Amino acid sequence: METINILSIDPGTNMGVTIYTVSVPDLTIVNVVTTVIDLSNHTTDDPLSKNLLLRIQIIQSYIREIMIAYQPHILAMEAAFVNSRFPKSVMYLSQYIAAIELTVTEYNPFIKIFNYAPKMVKSVVSKNGKADKNDITNALLGIGEISSKIDVTYVSEHEADSIAIGYVCVLELRSNPVLLLMI
Repeated sequence: METINILSIDPGTNMGVTIYTVSVPDLTIVNVVTTVIDLSNHTTDDPLSKNLLLRIQIIQSYIREIMIAYQPHILAMEAAFVNSRFPKSVMYLSQYIAAIELTVTEYNPFIKIFNYAPKMVKSVVSKNGKADKNDITNALLGIGEISSKIDVTYVSEHEADSIAIGYVCVLELRSNPVLLLMI
């Protein structure tokens, strides 16, 4: 059986990272592995702080390790958005996303990158574009092909988000299999 790996990321200070292994051509989920990259010890409100550079270096280091270990064919990631409670966070989020995309394309210049709006991911997975973190986890529990591969009751909210983002990517590939020709 031939497989592809999808690297799915919920970028942020606590970054959810999931690897989907999916069989080709039927696009059955074979395995799901998830973790969190915690950057919270390296945060500050000072935009001139060197902590941002350190966080980006940490992200790049982890992403390189993931690229070597799993050799993903696809990167699925949450798109940058403005959070009304923390409007400055979009600046950091955009830099994290750029660092991730740069790192994966340095390792694999042919990797396909899919970006998904948070509201769209929530709508697809939970049928509610305004779903909160618990709604996402509960929705994932109800998706047998995910819950049979990983116990989502024990994952963090960031891991749950990265699982949801990756699942949306799997669904997109299923609905448009011609995308596999680009891999």
